[in-house]
This record gives sequence, structure tokens and C-alpha cells, in this order.
Amino acid sequence: MKIVVTYMQNQILINMLEHQKIILVKISYDKELFRKELVKSLKWLKSYEIYSLHLWLKQNFYLTHREIIEDVFEYIAA
Repeated sequence: MKIVVTYMQNQILINMLEHQKIILVKISYDKELFRKELVKSLKWLKSYEIYSLHLWLKQNFYLTHREIIEDVFEYIAA
């Protein structure tokens, strides 16, 4: 699934993983919203994208959202 994003009148194709990263950054101020969007992400993404998302989350949000990340990924096989 591809999503079209218009930026400065140029069309850029991004995949769902990159789209979800953008959304998570934008809503990171609200922990409950962050949790909901993260759970939604796991439903949409393929398994290799979920692994990439998990790594990205650890690099970018582990200090501020550690409990949410660990809780959401607790039952996902490594």
C-alpha cells in the first residue's frame, strides 16, 4: 500500500512504514494517542516492517515511551 504525500507541490510516494513514523512523531506528545496509533500500525504493517518500526522506536522514543513500546511489543515474537 502506498500513500501519496504532497510537499511543496511535488508528489512523493512513501510506504506505510514511513507514513506511520511521521504520524508517531507528530502525536508523540500524547502517550495514549501514541499507544493507539502504534497498535494500529501493527495491524497495517508487514512483519519485516514491524521489526524495522520496533528498532526505530527504540532509537527515537525509548526514553520517553519505553513502557508503551515494551507493552505493545511484548507478545510479538522476535
